[in-house]
Amino acid sequence: VDKYPLSEMDSDFASTEAKHFGFYIQKGLFEEYAQFGRGHGHDLAPFDRYHEERGLRWPVVNGKETRWRYREGSDPYVEPGTGYQFYGQKDNRAVIFALPYEPPPESPDDEYRFWLVTGRVLEHWHSGSMTQRVPELYRAVPNAVVYMHPDDAKDNGMRRGTEVRVVSRRGEIRTRVETRGRNKPPRGLVFVAWFDASQLINKVTLDATDPISKQTDFKKCAVKIVKA
Repeated sequence: VDKYPLSEMDSDFASTEAKHFGFYIQKGLFEEYAQFGRGHGHDLAPFDRYHEERGLRWPVVNGKETRWRYREGSDPYVEPGTGYQFYGQKDNRAVIFALPYEPPPESPDDEYRFWLVTGRVLEHWHSGSMTQRVPELYRAVPNAVVYMHPDDAKDNGMRRGTEVRVVSRRGEIRTRVETRGRNKPPRGLVFVAWFDASQLINKVTLDATDPISKQTDFKKCAVKIVKA
């Protein structure tokens, strides 16, 4: 991995690790990793290409990304005349598990009128224990807010910045309403990220657990939004 000199580093990419090793270690490690997937349906573009693009859908063959995987004419690994070919399987067919539908443990009703969905924001990963210590990321998104559709906020006498309580049958948190920004939930749905230790959104969410995967359903539940 040491064949890439520091002179090849992008000027916008600060890397104390590379300077410590004396060569462009990130590029070397990436290229070593990428060589194992090339020719096997897991092709990645060269390292420098990703500094030029917003993103590339793999496999990337001869500099061209694959927009629709397993589809003839789009995926270079699909043989002509096959239409769709799931070449990751010996029989070239997809593995699909037909399981019975399981309704959610709870749904919105007259009292708890909104779906709450939890997840991430771009700036913070999971609990924010690392990303919140980065000054630029913390300044960009210092707190978890509740994203609402502007019409839902208006119908409830709220606006951007209104202090509210997000309440479920299990618990509640206090935060503020956000009606602008990158998250644009549809009517009837609100979104709260889970990175903020001062706003423990899992106080609100469900503890229902999938009997097969053993995963807890922290991603959705019914809530009401009331002024604090």
